[in-house]
Amino acid sequence: MKKMIIVLVLAFLLIPRTAKAETYIDYGTMRLSAYCPCEECSEGYGRKTATPGKYARSNHTIAVDPDVIPLGSKVKIGKKIYVAEDVGALIFGDRIDVFFDTHEEVEEFEIKYKHCWVVKD
Repeated sequence: MKKMIIVLVLAFLLIPRTAKAETYIDYGTMRLSAYCPCEECSEGYGRKTATPGKYARSNHTIAVDPDVIPLGSKVKIGKKIYVAEDVGALIFGDRIDVFFDTHEEVEEFEIKYKHCWVVKD
């Protein structure tokens, strides 16, 4: 019995711990809208972002107010994690703009209000 306990304790101590628990900062409910690389949405900027060397990607990039959510932050909206890589003239305060590849996706998205969290490193 003593040997079994020692083996179990050693096995527990030697199990690799690769997954780090993420912690979140609650940002409350925010207004979500959408944009794409078209002229109507992006006024000719296309996929360029406010983050140098980064281009907007669908299901990845969001535009934020950098005074509220710092650029480069990972933001959890629902079950998805986005990256704050862009800003917009109408994106201020508790607003977030989600990037999509096509204008049809933007029109389907409409305006939503969802709870958001920033992933704390």
